[in-house]
Order: sequence, then C-alpha cells, then structure tokens
Amino acid sequence: MLCDETAAPPSRLSYRRLMQSRSICLLPRELEPRIAAALDTMRFAQPLRMRVTGAEETLPRALAAALAEAGFEAWLAQWLTSDVMRLARLYREATRASEIRVRLETIEDDACRLFHVDFVRFRLVTTYRGPGTQWIAPGPKADPVEENSIRRLERGWVAIMRGEKAASADLRALPHRSPPIAGTGIERLFLAIDEAPAPSR
Repeated sequence: MLCDETAAPPSRLSYRRLMQSRSICLLPRELEPRIAAALDTMRFAQPLRMRVTGAEETLPRALAAALAEAGFEAWLAQWLTSDVMRLARLYREATRASEIRVRLETIEDDACRLFHVDFVRFRLVTTYRGPGTQWIAPGPKADPVEENSIRRLERGWVAIMRGEKAASADLRALPHRSPPIAGTGIERLFLAIDEAPAPSR
C-alpha cells in the first residue's frame, strides 16, 4: 500500500500506523485479464444496488443474493465475493472499525460530480469496471479545479481516504468525486466500505 504515492509498500502490520498520518493510502493492483474481460462484457440483468451494514460475517450471503439478481455467472460472483471480503478485512485492519457498511453498485451517471469530503472517519473505494474515483490534494482549491491537479484511481486500485470525522488541522479530509461519465454509455461497478455508524441511544 502506497501512501500519497511517495512511500515504499509497507507490511500489513503498518496499515493502521500509515492511516494515522496520511489523507490517502493506495494499493496499486491490476485485475486478472479474464476477470477484467468478463466484467467488461457482461450485461447486468438489473442495476446493482447492494448495501449491507453490520458484522463482516453478514456479507457473503448478501453479496451472493445481489450478484445473482444482477446476472453474474457463478464463478465471477465467487471471485467478486472473495475480493470484497478481502477488502473488508483490510479496511477493518487499517481502521479498527468494529462493524462496517458496504456498498456495491453500478453507476451510469456522474453520481457525486463535485469534489467533496465524506462525513466518515475513513472510506475504502475501488472500481471494478469503468474509470476510478478522482481526487485532489487537501487544502484550498481553485474554482474551477484545474485539470492538471486532478488525480484518478486506476481501475482495480484500492484507496482508503480520510474523511471529515478523522480530519484535523494537520491531516485534512481528502476531496474526491465520481469521474464524469454521463452520456458516454459507460457503466461503472463501484465498491465503497465505511465504518458503520454507532447506534443512536
């Protein structure tokens, strides 16, 4: 996992330490060619809108049901379930979240089209199909944002981004947005993992 794209990949034991000192941590990776090809060519039977909140153990059944309804072949659904579970464990290890909130969905528009920060401690994101999340460095930004200041996650790359709840004067939340795709015919497959909010008393 690279943090701010400047450090050498650390060991798994240092994820938590790195998240204490960075606005974004990146895990560069490429999807296997057969996985990428299968995701690119499949036609969804219906839009995927899976949202699950709770313990990690609740995920596999919810994923299996949602992916089956969306028309995933069994082998591809099994791979995606395994990958989401692995990233959920990574998120919990890095952030010490007791319970998580997982969102896996297809996106055909610009979704969150303006640069913003999330009202969470940390958010893990990755894009399995289509262009990845865009972000800019924390701090004062030009209006409009200059194109050469915009960074983008490559497909398959994983990021853990600092949100407003974990921000401070020294460590700001990371401004980000969905990539502009409205009207292009592109359909993204996007994953986000947050810490589940504490129950109200």
